[in-house]
Amino acid sequence: MGFKKIEVFTVNPWDKQPDENAEQYNAFVMYRDADPKIPTEKVAAHYHKSTEWAAKLCTARRWVERREKWTEYQGKLTTEELVSGIPKMRKTHTDIATSMLVKALKALQKLPIEEMSPRDISTMVDVAAKLERISRGEVTERRESKTEIAGELKVTNLDLSDLSDDELNRLDEIVSKIPPA
Repeated sequence: MGFKKIEVFTVNPWDKQPDENAEQYNAFVMYRDADPKIPTEKVAAHYHKSTEWAAKLCTARRWVERREKWTEYQGKLTTEELVSGIPKMRKTHTDIATSMLVKALKALQKLPIEEMSPRDISTMVDVAAKLERISRGEVTERRESKTEIAGELKVTNLDLSDLSDDELNRLDEIVSKIPPA
C-alpha cells in the first residue's frame, strides 16, 4: 500500500497529478471540497478503505498543501471577479443616477415656486451642493479641527456696517465668551 510521493507539482496542485489514479484523485477532491473540512478517516470510510490507506495517501499525495493551494486559488479568482466587476457596477450606478436626475429635473421644472416651502428649498440646495461636490470629486463633508493658539490678536479698522442684527448679536455672544487678558 505504498503510494508514490509527489515531490514536485507538474500541474496545478489541485488538479489530478501524474501517477494518481481516478479513485485517489476523487478521494482528494472529496477531502479538498468538504465543508466543513473532513478528516481522512471519513474519506477512508466513504471508499471502504482503511484509515491507514487514507492517511498514507494524504501524506504521499500532499492533500493538505494541495487543499491550501486550492483555497488560495479560489480566493484569487473571487478577488479578480470582484475587481473586474467594479467598472460595470460604476457604469450601472451612473446610468441609474443619470436617469433619476433627468426625472427629478423634470419634476422640479413642473413644481411651482409658490408651492415650495423654505424647508423644501433648503433641502434642494443642500442635496444639489452635495451632488455637485461629488461629481467634481470634492469632499462632501468637512470635519472641524480645533487648535488652540496662544498669543494676542489685534483688530484695527474693523468695518461691521454690512453685518445684519443677527450676525452682530452672534458676534457679540462669541466675543463675550473670550476671557479678559
